[in-house]
Amino acid sequence: MLHQYLELPRAVHILCLGMFINRAGTFLIPFLALYLTTRLGYSESFATWTIGVYGLGSICAALLGGHLADHIGRRTVMLGSLLGATVILMIFSALSTKAAIVAAAFCLSFVADTYRPAAAAMIADLVEPTRRSLAYGLMYVAINLGFSVAPVIGGFLAERSFTLLFWGDALTCAIYAAIIVLFISETLPARSTASADATDNAAPQEAQPSDRVSALDAARHILRDRPFLVFCGASLLLAVIFMQSVSTLPLYMKQFGISARKYGQILAINGILITVFQLPMAAWLNRFNRAHLMPLASLLTAAGFGLTLFAVSPWHFAATVVVWTIGEMMQSPFLQAIVSDMAPMNLRARYMGVFTLSYAAAMSTGVPAGGQILVHAGGRYVWIATFVVGLVSALMYWMVRAAVAPRRAAQLVEVPPADSPSA
Repeated sequence: MLHQYLELPRAVHILCLGMFINRAGTFLIPFLALYLTTRLGYSESFATWTIGVYGLGSICAALLGGHLADHIGRRTVMLGSLLGATVILMIFSALSTKAAIVAAAFCLSFVADTYRPAAAAMIADLVEPTRRSLAYGLMYVAINLGFSVAPVIGGFLAERSFTLLFWGDALTCAIYAAIIVLFISETLPARSTASADATDNAAPQEAQPSDRVSALDAARHILRDRPFLVFCGASLLLAVIFMQSVSTLPLYMKQFGISARKYGQILAINGILITVFQLPMAAWLNRFNRAHLMPLASLLTAAGFGLTLFAVSPWHFAATVVVWTIGEMMQSPFLQAIVSDMAPMNLRARYMGVFTLSYAAAMSTGVPAGGQILVHAGGRYVWIATFVVGLVSALMYWMVRAAVAPRRAAQLVEVPPADSPSA
């Protein structure tokens, strides 16, 4: 079963290694709320609003990153993003006023998150449609293996100095950039190939944009793609739920006397489970219709977060993490694979960018909303809300399931992706 992952292009393996290193150093965001409330003494409301501003920057980054990656290349965008984030993180560590913190949060996400649609598009460039779910599954395992390490190390560092969180995060961004410089070549498809795919991969009764299309024409095409927009809306709701794990969840657990270090250990269960079970699960689930798995994954996620309503001890919280992690493992390898199925080749990064908006918008809206519910209504209502939102997400995924298969079938006849020199 695992040999399927070993047979992926070498460039995919290198990208996943870089993502693991970078994610293992993602110390700031999981502990940003605690940093602002514990170290700087700001309110929980300000902390969650700041994370919301971070999400607003991610929205802008998703749009710009996707557009630039389709025009100037995936590799160039990724390098600029990672090196820029390195500098901003070092500056952020010295800031203490509200205005400066909010501005830095926006700038950090705006720069750091431009690499995401570029990286997702690069993997789609390198791997044919039938194996993309495997490639994205491997990428997700690499990210979550790093995520299983980051909270533990981050909690250890936070108890000694919150400044170490910033510098460690910056270091791993720089290392990932160095890996790209040394081992990854550009994968942006040639114009003639992209044009041919745009014709073959057309959504039913929709005109395809021309090669290297302008931002306006691309936006018009995407806005006409209703199944894709509904899919993104469902993903937005699902992301709103997951964002509570790094925003309202640590604040809610703090009310039960659970420390930052213990929170990091509990959250690490998510990454450990994904590291151990994601690859075999993705290989097994790959035999089923991708679009049909999404509603079930949303239901499990809703159940997991909803059960937090009844948690009062570290073991209770750990059990809820296990439940919603199973839902996460069911959907994570297939979300971007479905997006790549739906996207014309010459709009691939921009489709990925719009999809990335789901997570950016979840951070900019879902995190502040969760914080306001926590502060004004109480934590119990946060978890009731996540359960309801999860049910709506499942319904929306069910509504668009039939629209995915024809586009995937069209991509099965596309020209196989050319191997990168590093592949």
